[in-house]
Amino acid sequence: MMKPEPSIHRARYETFGGIVSSISPPFLAWVDKDFMIELGYEDSPLWKQERNYLSAPTEVHFSVTNQCGQGCEGCYMDSGKAGDEELSTDALKTHFKTLRDMGVFHVALGGGEAFNRPDFREIVSWCKEIGLVPNLTCSGQIMSEDDISICKMMGQVNISLDGINEHYTINGRKGDFKKADQAISALVKAGVQTGINCVVSGKNYPFLEELVKYASQKKLNEVEFLRYKPSGRGKTQYADYRLTQNMMKEFYPRLLDFSRKYKQEVKMDCSFIPSLVWHKPPLEELEKLAVVGCDGGNMLMSVKSNGLYAGCSFVENNEHIADIKEHWDSSVHFNKFRSLTKEAEEPCRSCDYLEICRCGCRAVALHATKDFFAPDPECPKVYNYHHKILE
Repeated sequence: MMKPEPSIHRARYETFGGIVSSISPPFLAWVDKDFMIELGYEDSPLWKQERNYLSAPTEVHFSVTNQCGQGCEGCYMDSGKAGDEELSTDALKTHFKTLRDMGVFHVALGGGEAFNRPDFREIVSWCKEIGLVPNLTCSGQIMSEDDISICKMMGQVNISLDGINEHYTINGRKGDFKKADQAISALVKAGVQTGINCVVSGKNYPFLEELVKYASQKKLNEVEFLRYKPSGRGKTQYADYRLTQNMMKEFYPRLLDFSRKYKQEVKMDCSFIPSLVWHKPPLEELEKLAVVGCDGGNMLMSVKSNGLYAGCSFVENNEHIADIKEHWDSSVHFNKFRSLTKEAEEPCRSCDYLEICRCGCRAVALHATKDFFAPDPECPKVYNYHHKILE
């Protein structure tokens, strides 16, 4: 049987042509001007401009509440009680409409624990109504039948899981593995595209294979691995949880081995790009696959439950989402992210992968050096450079 042709859900202009979105199958595609014209789009003023960043993010990570009863020791959002200035239902709707009008395609909803908001169904329904694709990350600890029905409106739902069985709490995570496992089973049974978000630390690093095996057995969409970062409560124990140099060097080939062994799709967040490029993959292949490191202020931005936005969820900024349409081009904060390669210091400046890696993780660099433009000190190449180790 022939697969159906993808249907274009939405499209927007960019200097190079445009970006088109399909829901079935789900993808975003960067296309040239001729392709946009073939789709029926006319000439755009953007096609006469030159810029090194997009006209809007493609995805926004949006914390809809800071409320969460888990109290996990390493929570990067420092979640607990609901904030005093959390956005109301109407405010959220207004801001999501603004993001949609700017051309944002996806919103990654989270918290805290998003299900703690009594209006969460209304929020998700609104996103769907205006054409935003809502995705969700949650703990799976408080998921009811009604919550499962909300999840059926999502593009994908990822459950936060750093290990299975006795390793569930190894990163200081609170809760019950059995509840997370039950939530995953219920989501899969309901036909929800389901995955796992795993924070990788020095503590759970030896047990990642069992998590990939578990995902394969559950027939999950993906396992996304995120590097442990010095953000929120994670700052206080970062020195004990960060990855060693051997772990950083071994991570990418281990991930490939697990993926092949269990026939399970695995992903890693942009902070792991230094681990990838340490193995010197062909540049042209990375470019074809659109592999990129820190991309805050371009494809990505994050918003806290009080409306303050930043280039990513792990750095701080004091600008408010109410001004995003006017500030997208002028934000000093965003323009620092966009200037990373221009301001790169050694050894990043001379690295063949500078445009791909973009100097590694800003959260780690800021924590270690207080300098936004400093190279990621846990990148193996940067570590060797500063310790005068010959490669």
